Amino acid sequence: SKSSKASNNDPAPPPGSFAPFVAWNKNGMVIEFACSKDPANPSITNIEASFSNSTGAPFDGLNFQVAVPKYMKLQMTPASGNAVPPNGSGTVTQLFKVANSMQGQKPVVLKIKIDFTLNGQPVSDMGTVDQFPPTY
Repeated sequence: SKSSKASNNDPAPPPGSFAPFVAWNKNGMVIEFACSKDPANPSITNIEASFSNSTGAPFDGLNFQVAVPKYMKLQMTPASGNAVPPNGSGTVTQLFKVANSMQGQKPVVLKIKIDFTLNGQPVSDMGTVDQFPPTY
């Protein structure tokens, strides 16, 4: 298997952020979340989702949906594309923001739904992402 190249010279993350983490890894779809805090409003977290594809065939028709608990608000922006190239050769990114009205009392928890087509077959997955720091 090919070893993935990890660069050790990444710039230090800004204050209030933490290292990107893999939020999802299933059926060849890998989603990494890079999070940062809104400097003006610490209850708001900016999240950049990066979608990559570890299979040998492209993913088409990518549709990523997020749902949040009642104490949170969500603002999504459109994805950079809806086709994810094969063999980890490129990524699609999508930015979204969450506001946690119970910051410090309740954690950030996201329910995610991912739909895409692989070799003409629809793939639909759902799951929960809860790896955020407790202070978020």
